[in-house]
Amino acid sequence: MLWIARLATSVFAFHTHMKKFLIILGSIFLALIVLGALGVGVVAVRGNALDKESKAYADAAIPAIVTTWLDKALLDRASPEFNQATTPVQVYRTFRSWESSLGRLQKCEPAQGQSLMSVTTHGGKTISAQYTAKARFERGEATIRLVLVKHGDQWQIVRFDVSSPQLVPPISV
Repeated sequence: MLWIARLATSVFAFHTHMKKFLIILGSIFLALIVLGALGVGVVAVRGNALDKESKAYADAAIPAIVTTWLDKALLDRASPEFNQATTPVQVYRTFRSWESSLGRLQKCEPAQGQSLMSVTTHGGKTISAQYTAKARFERGEATIRLVLVKHGDQWQIVRFDVSSPQLVPPISV
């Protein structure tokens, strides 16, 4: 009978330790779920704020650039990546071509698009955005595509494209 008492005591001790282990493990999982939900909430709120910021920037930048086709208006908003990929002379020539083909801006619709937050091991955290806007010019319709990047607290233009049947072939800067 003594062995039964010892066995019962061992089973009870095992049961008590297992119960504590499962409570601790469950608490850890619950904490991870709560932290994950908080993280998703923070990213959603931050993403919404970035969408509003970048859209406001795009809605202001596009008309400022294409109303008078002033290359300085684009170059003042250009990112370092844009400046590495193209020269001011290329921008000037492209704008003269667009201006002669399309003419002056008549109407520009609000930009459509969104921002994107990404984290990579190579580049770290990157905040970017892509927008398109439909515009009517003196000589035809065009779609303007804007790719933005956020450096610090400032949005800048990485790519600026205009596509239109009046532009043959399509040109981008």
